[in-house]
Amino acid sequence: MNNYDEVDFAKVENGALAGRFVARFWQPIALSTDLKKGRAKRVKLLGEHYTLYRGEDGGVRMTQDRCPHRGTMLYLGWVEGESIRCRYHGWKFDGAGQGEEFPAETASYATKICLKVYPTREYLGAIFCYVGEGEPPEFPTFPEAEDESRGELVIQGVFLNYNFFQRIENDHDESHIFFTHKLFFANYGLTKIPKVTAKETDYGIVVVSTRPDGKQRVGYGFMPNILMREVPVPQDKTKMSLLLGWRVPVDDVTTYSVMAFRVGTYDKELPKDGTYEDPAVIVERVMKGEISLDDVDDNHPLLPIIQDTVSIGGQGRIADRSNEHLGQSDKGIAVLRRVWARELRAIHDGGPLKTFKRPADFSFGKEIEGNYFNKIDDLEGPGEDPARIEGAALA
Repeated sequence: MNNYDEVDFAKVENGALAGRFVARFWQPIALSTDLKKGRAKRVKLLGEHYTLYRGEDGGVRMTQDRCPHRGTMLYLGWVEGESIRCRYHGWKFDGAGQGEEFPAETASYATKICLKVYPTREYLGAIFCYVGEGEPPEFPTFPEAEDESRGELVIQGVFLNYNFFQRIENDHDESHIFFTHKLFFANYGLTKIPKVTAKETDYGIVVVSTRPDGKQRVGYGFMPNILMREVPVPQDKTKMSLLLGWRVPVDDVTTYSVMAFRVGTYDKELPKDGTYEDPAVIVERVMKGEISLDDVDDNHPLLPIIQDTVSIGGQGRIADRSNEHLGQSDKGIAVLRRVWARELRAIHDGGPLKTFKRPADFSFGKEIEGNYFNKIDDLEGPGEDPARIEGAALA
């Protein structure tokens, strides 16, 4: 039985420790295709709303949610050039947040009031922002996902009605695929439940799954909420695809999952967007007991997402971890929680946090043999039980 009275991984709103931790890193807030030139969009991260807009120059700006005059939501207004104007009384601010025009007010008054603005960056078809304190850290890049020789770039963004940390835990739970994704993953040769090992790294955690035939899969968890690994996707029935995924906490009970794939042999026969049933509708029907996951079309292009959403959502919008019983297959989850617990306690106590970084010699590609990874011996290290974390015991 597990007890986390000291540390709450789930709550991110109103200055919660997990929210303060996530805010220290760049996070995707929207897909590039979601934001048209000359338009504004209201977005939400860590329980707070913001205004996102693309100026006539194509650049993306992000500001506070509401006009400082009378509190109307800014996204309801107009984008003019690289500036945004409030619809209520016409107050206008430039891309840096500086007041430009305040009708009915003096010119000097306009220079005294500014919007709070936030750094943004576009990368791999997604828009990223930084909402933490101070200067943002170096923007993380992933050459593997930029590599066009790996195949077509496919970017997806889906909203999930459950807590983000459950989605991160699922990323490092290898055993679930043999049940939640049983038939789909079997098509790619994943039929045997593996032995799992895990450890902390310079960038976060690594989880290695070794099957009885010696074949392995490796999942890299870049802190705090990024997964990189090879996965089966419906778009390529010939081999696995590279996945780079961010599990972003919109608020305590909503997750924005942004996934960038490199698909080697894209199946052009798959249904196109708008021609297949909404995955959210399918999930709702399954959760209501109207249909089973076994009834979902095997050719649905978002089948793995539907399957995960049902299983993870079945834990509740925020999972109750106090009644869990961890087993040997949960070593990746245990290491993940141990690292998070340490960092959240450091924030609470005002102590130093670890600086997570990708080593200069890190290379996802050199470790791959076909769709699998070379054997990593003695991953756990001598005498270490990676399933041990404070307040948690193996059942």
